[in-house]
Amino acid sequence: MNAETYFSAEEKERIRQAVDGAEQRTAGEIVPMIVGASGRYAEVELSGAMVGLLIGTAAAFFWSEWTITHAQLAWPIVGAGLGFILCYIPAIKRRLIPEYRIAEAVHIRGLAAFTAHGLHYTRAHTGILILASLLEHKVVVLADRGINDKVQPGTWDDVVQILTSGLKSKNGCVAFCAAIECCGDILAKHFPRQADDRDELADKLVTEK
Repeated sequence: MNAETYFSAEEKERIRQAVDGAEQRTAGEIVPMIVGASGRYAEVELSGAMVGLLIGTAAAFFWSEWTITHAQLAWPIVGAGLGFILCYIPAIKRRLIPEYRIAEAVHIRGLAAFTAHGLHYTRAHTGILILASLLEHKVVVLADRGINDKVQPGTWDDVVQILTSGLKSKNGCVAFCAAIECCGDILAKHFPRQADDRDELADKLVTEK
């Protein structure tokens, strides 16, 4: 799932404009981000290969009446390969990953991105990250301490719901723009734009694998 090509150049520009428009009303710094996956989840493919190996071995014994020939030794290998490949397919793989693993991986990816893209360096600690992870169909919103000191828990639930629903319905660009606007409305109440405010972070959509 390629995050870099998920949106067209025109859609990326629309998202950039949405960030710029939202930040005209607030001192907050909004960074939208989309990634292909938040984790490797190699254990899924490994489990698929193991199950395929066992099924292939059982099939070899069944069809050979407990006498293994060189040709029949291929059954376990083929089974392991098929199991690995099936579990590598995103639609299948996603359903085999435990929910707690998804939540953990996306949260950790969000924290890493928050630091890597300098959201914790803003002057008033008003950086906010909107992260969408495609493989997991998961969205997280992370805000710096300046924001968290003033907003109530659950404030960003609507933002998460807007973007999650939009991505599922293949209206990702519209959903990102709406989520950004919603963030702007919330931030404007607590952090209105000041006369000396300056744009501290790039407004563009961040894309990573």
